[in-house]
Amino acid sequence: MTRGLYLGKFMPIHHGHLWVIDTAAQLVDELTVLVCAVSQEPIDGRLRSHWVRSSVSENIQVRELFDDSLPQQPEDDPDFWPKWRDALSPFGPFDYVFGGEDYVVQLAYEIGAVAVPLGRSSVNISATMIRNAPHEHWRYIPTAVRAHFQRRVTFLGPESTGKSTLSARLAQRLDPSGQLSNLMTEYGRIYDASLKQGQNWTRQDFRSLTHTHIAMRNALAKHAGPYLIEDTDLIQTMAWQQLLMGEVDSQDYPLQDFADLYLLLSPDVPWIDDGTRYGESFRIDMFEFLKTQLECLGLRFVVIDGNDWNRREQLVKDAVEKLLNLSSG
Repeated sequence: MTRGLYLGKFMPIHHGHLWVIDTAAQLVDELTVLVCAVSQEPIDGRLRSHWVRSSVSENIQVRELFDDSLPQQPEDDPDFWPKWRDALSPFGPFDYVFGGEDYVVQLAYEIGAVAVPLGRSSVNISATMIRNAPHEHWRYIPTAVRAHFQRRVTFLGPESTGKSTLSARLAQRLDPSGQLSNLMTEYGRIYDASLKQGQNWTRQDFRSLTHTHIAMRNALAKHAGPYLIEDTDLIQTMAWQQLLMGEVDSQDYPLQDFADLYLLLSPDVPWIDDGTRYGESFRIDMFEFLKTQLECLGLRFVVIDGNDWNRREQLVKDAVEKLLNLSSG
C-alpha cells in the first residue's frame, strides 16, 4: 500500500487545495490530509478541520496537528526540521508528500518520502487572497466554508417604509447578473396571507414564523454568493408580537446568528395602504421598538431616514459599501 501526505493550514481550504487532494488521491492508495494549526491564527483549527472533512471524500484521512510549540518558519528555529520530523512521525510513514509550495521537497527528504511538487498554476488561488477579498474569489470557496465569509444585510422597519423595494434593489445591485438567489424575502407576509389574514395571532404563530424564516434563510444562504440580503428577521417578528399581542417573550426567539449590518428604515415617508397592511398607527412604536432592540443587543445598524426615496437608496448604498470595506480590511 502506498501512502501519501498533504499538509497545510487550510485557512481556509479552497479549490486549489481540493485540486491537489484530488490529484494526490489518484496516485496513492491512502492519502492523509493533515490540518496544522496554532492557537494565535485568525481562524480556529477545529473549524478548519471541519471544513476539510466536509469538502473531501470519505476515503481521505483527515487528521490534525495542533501544537503551539512547533516553529512555523525555518528561520524561526535552527531545529525547525528535526522538530517537524518528530511531530510528523506518529502519522507516518509516508511514501509520497504532495503540495503546491516549495517546502514539499525538503519535507519529503526529512521524512524519507518522495516529493511530488504540483505547483498551483492550474488553480491560482491562495487562502490569503480569499481572506483579504472573499467576494472577489467566491468561486474558489467550497460550500462548507462559504457561510464563514458570507455577509448578511437585513432590512428592518415599520410598514410602508421601503423594506421590500430597497432590499430587492440592493440584491440586484450586488448581483447585476441575477444568477444568485441572494434575496431572502419576508416570510411573515406569506404566513399572514395564508394562515392568519390579520386575525387571531398566537404566541405559537410567532414562534413558527420565526423558525421557518430562519430555516428558509439558512437554506438560501448556501446558494446566495458572498452577500445575502434579508427583508426582516426575528427582531422584526418580535416587534410585531409586541404590537399585536401587547407582550413578547425573548425566550421564544433564538437571539443569535445576527446579520452583519441592519438597515433600520424610519417612518418619515407617507404610509400607503396596499390592502394587507395593519395601519399607520403602528409605525412610530414599531420603529422605536426595533431601534431599542438593536441597541440592547449591541448590533451594527444604520438608520435610513428622510422622505426622499433617492436619498434612502443612497444611504443604503453608502452603508453597505462601508460594511464591505470594513469586512475586507
